[in-house]
Amino acid sequence: MPPRLRQRGFSLIELLAAFVVFAIGFGVMMEITSSSLRNARRAAEQTEAALWAQSLIDALGVDEKLKVGADSGKFDDHYRWDLQVSEWEPPADAARFEGTSPIEMYRIELVVRWGPSGAERSSRFVTVRAVQPGVNG
Repeated sequence: MPPRLRQRGFSLIELLAAFVVFAIGFGVMMEITSSSLRNARRAAEQTEAALWAQSLIDALGVDEKLKVGADSGKFDDHYRWDLQVSEWEPPADAARFEGTSPIEMYRIELVVRWGPSGAERSSRFVTVRAVQPGVNG
């Protein structure tokens, strides 16, 4: 009897194992892609919030004198802001320089919020602005 001819090819178990490996790899790649897209969207939102904040802070004190107090509003339908302006208090060890400079210092704190109420995100921006007394802006 001639030796049996052996058929060449993959067995069913080998095909199933290859499919499982492919499915797991594809799932991991999809998760990495969606995570990257989510992070890119969050970074874009954060950048837009920073640009809105910069434009508002840059405009403070230009048309009218800075005033101590609070204010709030919206940039657009997506971004909201809360502003707090207060007189800046120098550190205790800087008291010896007090009264030597004819400027007023103001602390400006701006909080920008966006997103739905259950998943709201926010960024806080704080700066100090120097203004000459008696000068608008």
